[in-house]
Amino acid sequence: MPGSRIGRWSRWLFQNRLALFLALLAIQLQFFTINLFNAHFREPTEGWELKIAAIDNHLTPNGWWLIPYFLGFWLAALVPLWAMFTMPNRLYRQFILAMATAALVGYAVYLAFPTYVTKPAPEQVPGDHLLADLLRQSYDVDAAASTHNAAPSQHVFYALINMCFIIRWRPQPRVFLAWVTLAALICASTLLTRRHNSPDLITGYLFAVGGYYAGVYLGGRVTDWLGDEDGPIVVPDLALRLQRRLRQRLERLSVRLG
Repeated sequence: MPGSRIGRWSRWLFQNRLALFLALLAIQLQFFTINLFNAHFREPTEGWELKIAAIDNHLTPNGWWLIPYFLGFWLAALVPLWAMFTMPNRLYRQFILAMATAALVGYAVYLAFPTYVTKPAPEQVPGDHLLADLLRQSYDVDAAASTHNAAPSQHVFYALINMCFIIRWRPQPRVFLAWVTLAALICASTLLTRRHNSPDLITGYLFAVGGYYAGVYLGGRVTDWLGDEDGPIVVPDLALRLQRRLRQRLERLSVRLG
């Protein structure tokens, strides 16, 4: 009886695209919970600071790189949301499970092997523009509430998993070029805002590879179990209503701006 109940819930979850997306979003948000845990229960320098001195000691923080850095945050959620409406069943499940696997294993590493980054002093950030000021302020915020969770870099593995699945879904030269460039900018931004060291990027890449293949395997097994690989894309009415409202608002905004 309990087994059949678990089976029914699993079937409902993996066939309900909105529920699957919301489950991923809930997993992603636990980054902040674990970060606060580490900040509260560990000293700022408890654990390891991984770095390659020849690279990391010679980088100058640059506020302009906050643009791709912040974009990385948004794309980690918005690309799976877009995929909910567009990707076929097998690919969508593989994508969500790849992101979720990389995140969950990353959290275990954050707790078992805490890593941190020593941020530059505010005066080391050149420039007097808004983004330079925001970068300086972000270092103060990190010192108070975001001291650990450095390796693997979530920015890196989310950006790379996004890139891989979008290229699989739209295998066109311009899509390949656009997403490889975007992923490279997001990865570089973690270094050039000095919010990560280079080993954090290397471990983020390894997690992206592992998460990708885990997602491909798990998503394939789930789809074979459900037997709906060639079935239609079924999105819950709630998600469709939200999509229509968003589209209407964007259309009104474009009319006003036009």
